[in-house]
Amino acid sequence: MMEGWKEFELKNVAPYWTNKIDATELNESNYISADNMLPDRGGIVNSVYAPTSGKSTSFKSKDILVSNIRPYFKKIWYANFYGGCSNDVIVFRTNNKFADSRFVYYYLSKDDFFDYMMAGANGTKMPRGNKKAITKYKINLPPLPTQRRIASILSAYDDLIENNLKRIKLLEEKAQLTYEEWFVRMKFPGHETTPINEETGLPEGWEKSYFEGILNFKTGKLDSNALVVDGKYDFYTCAKEVYKTSTYCFDGEAVLLGGNNATGDFALFYANDKFDAYQRTYIVTAEKQRVPLVYVFYYLKKLLSYFQIVSSGASTKFLTMKILNKTKILIPQAEILNQYQGMIKPCFDLILKYDKQNQLLKEARDIMLPRLMMGVIDTDEMEGVHTK
Repeated sequence: MMEGWKEFELKNVAPYWTNKIDATELNESNYISADNMLPDRGGIVNSVYAPTSGKSTSFKSKDILVSNIRPYFKKIWYANFYGGCSNDVIVFRTNNKFADSRFVYYYLSKDDFFDYMMAGANGTKMPRGNKKAITKYKINLPPLPTQRRIASILSAYDDLIENNLKRIKLLEEKAQLTYEEWFVRMKFPGHETTPINEETGLPEGWEKSYFEGILNFKTGKLDSNALVVDGKYDFYTCAKEVYKTSTYCFDGEAVLLGGNNATGDFALFYANDKFDAYQRTYIVTAEKQRVPLVYVFYYLKKLLSYFQIVSSGASTKFLTMKILNKTKILIPQAEILNQYQGMIKPCFDLILKYDKQNQLLKEARDIMLPRLMMGVIDTDEMEGVHTK
């Protein structure tokens, strides 16, 4: 251990916080459950549910929230607002007399901590960490100034990632709003002077056709190499999880549609590079590029709730080619589609660029994380690092 570093049990550094908050103070934006925490240290999204009665465990800014159910998903979040959480989420509150909360957050973000949780977990199908054992996890603390330097280095990566996520959100909103304006509210360029076909009820030059002959649906594959982690190419599953694999089954632009609702909804993703896809994931391309895939993406997105209703299966719903072949797609006039493609395709390209940057930033951060936490890297020698 580096000079000046001391070992503590987690309960002495960041004990559990168990105070309660009333349901009347909670909503979808400040209620955290295991369901709206993202895997692999991905943070959170808004909940689809918030309790309407009773009390939940409270949390505030700078608390550390960890999902205690299936710890191998590595769900952890550094809170930046107040709220409440479900019983399956643990709240740690740092003793700030000798520990920096963000440093502790990064320390608990290590694989080692989640491995420790799993080692003492109870249950097979739905393992839960042993709360008594978790408090005995050993954490090494350097002096406070060093903690803050380490946290500053790692948070610089997260700040860049967060900025890219904000850019992605703005681009997605632009693409979504343009689609709805043009093809749902029918306020496309020139709509004022475009006549309506009395027979079809559509603008002149528009038509509705079955997917077959317009879109191609190719299922992904799952071979012996498909789940090799840290390989060369992205691997997409029905749950929209991304891995790196050693082989690829497609090279080019495509929309990926999850063939079952493993996460409660049918996943939808857009790709324009070499990738693998799970055998129940449909790789969607357009026949002779008659319709641009950036249009297909939002058209399929609009149909996801419909797919939920008509798909087969009880607890898990499955999309079959029979269902897809009976579904129609609205095909606007070619000139309108070309204008939409010219406006929205650059948005998609930038989204993928920022997403790729974030993958690289996360990889770099995760390489630095254990080295910094073990004192392998001397932060005093790192230039351009400022404490927060």
